[in-house]
Amino acid sequence: MIQQSNQQPIQQSIQQPICDSASQCSGNGAEYSWLGHGVAVSKAFVKSLIPMEDPCLSFNSRKAVKDLLRLATTTILPSSSILFMAKDMANAWSGSGLSGADAKPELPQTSKETREEAQEKESGSKTVPLQQPSTARDQGSQGAKGLLALGTLASSFQYANSQSIAIDDAEALDKIGRDPAYPLNGKYRQTADIVVTKDYQSIGNDTHPFTGDYDGQCRTISGLPDCLVDTLKQGNITHLGFTDTHINSTKTTGLVACTADGTVSDIRAENVHISTSGDDAHAGIGAGVVDGGGTVANTMAVNSNVKTEGRLADAGIGGGEVKGTVGNIMSVNSTVETKGDFARAGIGGGEVKAGGTVGNTTAVNSHVTTSGYGSFAGIGGGQVRAGGTVGNTTAVNSHVTTSGDRAYAGIGGGRVYNEGTVANTTAVNSNVTTSGYGSFAGIGGGGGKWRKGCQHHGGEQPCHNLGR
Repeated sequence: MIQQSNQQPIQQSIQQPICDSASQCSGNGAEYSWLGHGVAVSKAFVKSLIPMEDPCLSFNSRKAVKDLLRLATTTILPSSSILFMAKDMANAWSGSGLSGADAKPELPQTSKETREEAQEKESGSKTVPLQQPSTARDQGSQGAKGLLALGTLASSFQYANSQSIAIDDAEALDKIGRDPAYPLNGKYRQTADIVVTKDYQSIGNDTHPFTGDYDGQCRTISGLPDCLVDTLKQGNITHLGFTDTHINSTKTTGLVACTADGTVSDIRAENVHISTSGDDAHAGIGAGVVDGGGTVANTMAVNSNVKTEGRLADAGIGGGEVKGTVGNIMSVNSTVETKGDFARAGIGGGEVKAGGTVGNTTAVNSHVTTSGYGSFAGIGGGQVRAGGTVGNTTAVNSHVTTSGDRAYAGIGGGRVYNEGTVANTTAVNSNVTTSGYGSFAGIGGGGGKWRKGCQHHGGEQPCHNLGR
């Protein structure tokens, strides 16, 4: 099912990276603002919608205004944890209001349950209001309340840090899961930028996954030759940047995790290049595979690319294969490419399977390309299976191209099953191109479900009218 933007938008409220203009991260004497790329996106979007020679800004489209507001509020301008803290202190100073508790992601839900993978994520967090003074004599103590709130905040940081293990160099990073003092279920904080060597080995594996917490504290890791974590299970990796990374692999590979069945959030990747070769060797920035219990949120790729060369090897910025939840993915000057048959490619996710959800994907000056038979390509998702959902996709100065036969292409989704959902798609100065036989293209979705007997598996012959 393909729904255009006149439908109700899929709601998504995900806490944005803590490293924004309110809290810039420094490394090696330089300061970085993750918000800067958002500003560039916003400018590009506005410039595309409003001709520069029109001083009255006389465009007459409510849809454009709504999309611009959505882009600015849910994707471009992050509301960091610092703002929540400031709100708490301000409320304490004034003696009123609710505390700004951390917001748990409220991700898009799939449109219907499936027998394969249907999951429901609910927020169980509660906020407790600060008590309000009831008499005039309390009015003079508001300054003390503000200091108390600040002191409590500082104490909480000190307590949290005392309970976590500092990671300040490559040697300490290598100890996680290999030294008894650095357990796989431990709590870690990165305290300096780290450059790893070509001998680095991923943390954990499929039988001994990483189940702890890793807070990058807006620091960076450079030079990874493989996934940071092999298998993430119920753990968390947050607030971490990656630079100058080249990963070449013959297996499923991701920058943060090869397979994520936990939470990956607030990630920035710049000049990162991931390439896999081999059948089913999925690749992604957030994770090669985002499993049913996994979440990849608030991830930005800048001047980066993800590429696979193998049959059924999916590629994406959020995740190559998505069975869980991917939200708030931004691609700037980046590419996703596959070269094998039935190898799907997308910015949000290469293939969005039953129960998988991709929401709020933004591509700016980015390209998605496939060249194999049946290799679908899209900005939101390359293929959206029955029970999969893609919503709130925005493409600015971006392109989707397929050259193989039966290779659909779309801005929302390349191929959308009859019971898959694509909603709220915006394309500005962007295009979709196919050149192979029986290859459809469109904004929203390129094509639908193939007829039975047309899969071309096991020697079956191709057939016509595959857009039905």
